[in-house]
Amino acid sequence: MKNQILSLLAFCFLFFSCSEKSESNSVSNEWELVIEDSIQVDFMGEIWMGTYENGKGIIKDITSQAVLQFDSTGKLLVNKVFPKDGPGKVDWFEGIVIDENGEIFASTLFNNIYHFDPDLNLVETLKMPFAGEARGGMRNARNLSKWNNKLLLWYPGRDGISPYIDNFYREYPLLELFDISTQTSIPLINTPPTSKFSTNEYFNRPYIQFTIESDSLYLTFSNEELVHIYTLPDGKWIRSINFQPTDFKLYPGQKAPVTYQQMITMSEAKITGIYSDPKHLILSYQGGIDSETFIQNELKESKNFYKYPEFNNSYLKVFSIYQGKWSNEIEIPAKIDFILNIESTDQPFYALRNDDFIGEEQEYLTFYKLKLRQK
Repeated sequence: MKNQILSLLAFCFLFFSCSEKSESNSVSNEWELVIEDSIQVDFMGEIWMGTYENGKGIIKDITSQAVLQFDSTGKLLVNKVFPKDGPGKVDWFEGIVIDENGEIFASTLFNNIYHFDPDLNLVETLKMPFAGEARGGMRNARNLSKWNNKLLLWYPGRDGISPYIDNFYREYPLLELFDISTQTSIPLINTPPTSKFSTNEYFNRPYIQFTIESDSLYLTFSNEELVHIYTLPDGKWIRSINFQPTDFKLYPGQKAPVTYQQMITMSEAKITGIYSDPKHLILSYQGGIDSETFIQNELKESKNFYKYPEFNNSYLKVFSIYQGKWSNEIEIPAKIDFILNIESTDQPFYALRNDDFIGEEQEYLTFYKLKLRQK
């Protein structure tokens, strides 16, 4: 009788496991990007950083020190201008995240981490235990996440080590895990052996971005075709997966550092965002501009910067965690500047319109309401 029960349980387990696997394999992993609507936010400025989570958008203007909050209709809920110096000052954001309670955290190049309440009141200025050594970053980089009352962030500078030394990515930890309650931090995550940045060759310096789903960390170097997967809290590397782009122009590895003269002869491909939900991993990236096109169109000249989207195609790709495979390459229209955030493939998300590329001057900010739709 006992053996019969065990056999029945084993049969049921196999039946439902196979059914679930069969169901996941039958679901299409082909997607298209749809512009459902657009919203206008009554504000003009230069937006460097932003996100959209739990029904609210947060953006930071770098011309006026304003931090703004808006809803899904574009209604401006909060507009706070913080001082540049003195008590209550707010520096340039390098990363931003909204937690499940609506609390907002923003990292900086310096040792300040700002904690705002859901109404953008500055609750406290947390302090990293050492000075940062980064001197610039990527626009709207995904390099700050909240995990178990801790903040995981890109913040090089431990022991005074600069991220601009030649062997930084090969020899030193990449991220810091900051404890909010004790304001202490530990180094975490090393470059895995699968990455080109673990070798002795030289490449253009990357931007690091990541997303956390449960206790899994997904990390990318901006100019590499791999997603590296780690476990938390130990930071153990598990594996790396190639996202298989068809358009991703890169400088080849070389025996000497990449020079400025090389960098102004083409525009290298770049991962611009990484997002996740329990079932999917989502990448946004630019394919880059080849040397011939770059030189012929004089794209190194600042007067022609607005033309970049005409030649530098942007894409999304979705990785199905259940199926273990990547989707088709989903083209992002050139009139989209940058995506604020993607919370889930099931939810709409918002992206800033590129008014410079369109050639329209408005008295407000326009955000497209976008949706990923399965084919």
